[in-house]
Amino acid sequence: MNFLKSNYKNIIFSLLILGVGFGVGYYMKKKPSSRFASEAPVAEWKTSILKDTEGKSVRPAELPGNLFVVYFGFSHCPDMCPMALNDIENAFISLKDDSKDITPIFITIDPERDTPEVLRKYISHFPGKELIALTGGKDQIGELQKGFGVFSQKTQVPQGNGEYGMDHTLFIYLVDRTGNILRAYPTGIKGEELAKEIRELL
Repeated sequence: MNFLKSNYKNIIFSLLILGVGFGVGYYMKKKPSSRFASEAPVAEWKTSILKDTEGKSVRPAELPGNLFVVYFGFSHCPDMCPMALNDIENAFISLKDDSKDITPIFITIDPERDTPEVLRKYISHFPGKELIALTGGKDQIGELQKGFGVFSQKTQVPQGNGEYGMDHTLFIYLVDRTGNILRAYPTGIKGEELAKEIRELL
């Protein structure tokens, strides 16, 4: 009898844990993770002088648009960066005409390899709403990363040959013209979900 009671309790406990797990999973699917990331504007958004894919000097704050979808990555990224850029592209497809004052921006964390020419070829693989890609000096990029709280570092790759990878922060940022980070989402958010979140800010 005690054995049955004990097993009955174990079964009930297991079902409760399983139910909580399904509930959390369902919630995460229904409501993407987000966080309000800054209490003050990122000063470097206005002061950083970077280069676009034509080699022209630009300040992020002077780019067209009232809302910016910003991602820090690098062109040699094998998986997470293309995933994020595809999700951003799908978000703009979902937004349709609502995206007219919104600008997607890709900022390299690997200026050593990501020249304007390299980035111009790279973003041609994402032919949705015109994606702006920016590179610049190592110090300028580094200061802008600090302003956003973006971490990055070189990593070794198995094949060697002088090649390297980059570990880096995997967030998509929604930024206003003055440099306020309004929200941030982890890479993996679906385009439709991102579009819904963006519409809440319009």
